[in-house]
Formats: sequence, C-alpha cells, structure tokens
Amino acid sequence: MSILDRYIGLVLVRGALLVALVLLPLFTLLDLVQQLDEVGTGNYGLLEAVIYEVLMMPDYLLSLMPFIALLGTSIALGELAHNKELTAMRASGISIARIGLATLKAAVLITLLVIIIMEWVAPPLHQKALKRQSMALSGGDILIEQYGFWIHQGDRFINVRNIEQGLTPADIHIFEFNREKHQLNSYLHANRAETANRKQWLYQDLILKDYNENSVDTRFEAELARESYLTEKQLQVLELPINSLPPSGLYQYLKYLKASGQVTERFELVFWQKVTLPVAVVVMMLCSFPFVFGSLRVTNAGKRIVLATITGVSYQLISQLLANLGLMLDLSPLLMVATPIVAIMMLGAVLMRRAF
Repeated sequence: MSILDRYIGLVLVRGALLVALVLLPLFTLLDLVQQLDEVGTGNYGLLEAVIYEVLMMPDYLLSLMPFIALLGTSIALGELAHNKELTAMRASGISIARIGLATLKAAVLITLLVIIIMEWVAPPLHQKALKRQSMALSGGDILIEQYGFWIHQGDRFINVRNIEQGLTPADIHIFEFNREKHQLNSYLHANRAETANRKQWLYQDLILKDYNENSVDTRFEAELARESYLTEKQLQVLELPINSLPPSGLYQYLKYLKASGQVTERFELVFWQKVTLPVAVVVMMLCSFPFVFGSLRVTNAGKRIVLATITGVSYQLISQLLANLGLMLDLSPLLMVATPIVAIMMLGAVLMRRAF
C-alpha cells in the first residue's frame, strides 16, 4: 500500500469515525428515551435500560453504516478539497480514478470491520441485551446458565435446556414441589413443545412421573397439551428475534425452514439485508465523489453535508419502503434489497460521467 493509499485511507476512516461518534450516541439516546416507558416494570430500572442500550450499540452502528460511510467520506474528501490537497494531487498527475482506488481500498478495510461486527460482535451482544431486558421486565424470576433457562413460578421450576432454531423450546424439565411437605410431587420431561398457542403449549414425547409417599408412577405420552406456565415477558427470553442472529446462523435457519416447508420471505429479507450491507457501505463511499468532483460539486462544507445527508436519508427510506412493499406483494427479497443499492450506484456513475 502506497503513502497515498495510507493517507487517504486514514482521512476517510477519521471522517467515518467522526460521523459515528456523533450519530451513534444520538440514536442511542433517542432509543433510551423510548425505553423509559418500560422503566419501573418488574426489576427494569434506569441502569438496566442504560446497559441495554450500551449492548445494542454495535447493532445500531451496523444499521447506520451506509449513512456513516456516505457522510463520512463526503466530509473527508471535502476536507481534502478545502485544504487544496486534492488540487495538489491532480496537479502532480494523480487521476480521480487513482483517488477512487485509494477510497475503494479504505472501503474494503471498513467492510471487513463491518463483517466482523455483524457476524461475531453485534449478535451475541444483541441477544444478551434482549435476555437481560426480558429477565428484568419479568421480575427477575429467570436464571440463565450453562443448562439453559431456569424459571420459577409458584411451586414449579421449569428448565428449558435448548431452543431449536431460536424459536422452539426443547429438552424441557418441569419440577413441581409440595411446599408444605418439602418434597417433589411430579416431574415432566418433554423433548420439545409447540408454542403457537401462548396460553397452552403442546408438549411432545413426554415422560411423566408422580411421586407418592412409597412409590413413583411413571407414564409416557406422545403429546400432551398443558398451560404454558410462562408469561409473555418470560417467553420473550426464549424467542430471540431473527435480526439478532448472525448471517451464518440466519442462513442455517433458512435451510431449516425451507426443509420443513415453512414460509421464508421475511427471513430471507433480513438475511439479504445483512449480506448486502458491506456492498452498500462500499457503494455509498464511492457515491460521495459527485459531491467533491462531479456535477453536484460544492465548495461549501455545509451544503456538501446537507446534500450527503439528504442522499443518505433518501436511501434509507427507499430501502425500507421497498422491503415492506416486497413483503406485501410477495416479490423477491433479494431484488427488493439490491434495487436501491444498484440505483444509487448508477446515479453516482451518471453524475460523475456528466462531469467529465
């Protein structure tokens, strides 16, 4: 990597970092204000709300990355133009294409960081934030440890040791005690449970044991419907949303859904949004060039930031609109996700072509 690549890359990273340091706390604070409605429920206090927002910050960063890439690159290149450094580069024989290549190299490094955060950093922190929040809102009667979830309700202790594909409780143990005699009354083990009915679970492949004073009655059942024993808040601990899964985990979940013949459009949409995020970051960084070199060139920093902001916000709104429209009309999720990325890339190319 040449001195030029390192210098431009450093300036671009500094610009993106500056925008991230402004936007990320702002969006975190706005979400914290919304969380205040939950403060006071169960054990969910202000400290828990703050911890929740801190754990969610990598996820917020990912959602803002296309906008950060566009605005940060526009500011960085604008700074170089304001300091006459771009003029000096052009005068020394460095072409716009060469500057674009240096920008592309910096974009690749940033996208590698995005992939690392998206696959290994944001998902576990997102899931931890949701679990902590749900535990606090439920009143603190849930314990999460090595052997799954332990939930206490009255004389019952429910242990859910596994969650199949993030949605279906499996390897369930329910212990019911006689409080007066301080002894175990009954025990239930089920391989899995269908939870479509929130008030009543359908347990499958059961072993049931009733403990009497001198004997134990054991029976086996293929299916048995019983009350779920869990509140809505407690169920939220077990059911992690699909956007908290990493791309690799979401891909495996999609394979499971397709193999079982279930509807996958909503899950495919989230999957493609995650997979195309690095591409969107690169495209947005390169699309900042018209604000410095192209037909939209402006020397005033304020106007440049306004134009970049309008472009970034428009991209976000159109992306969300097309995603929802695609779900309503049953269109291809990949097509709906890729369309705004391709559109803004073509728009940037046309504007640059008109300038030269």
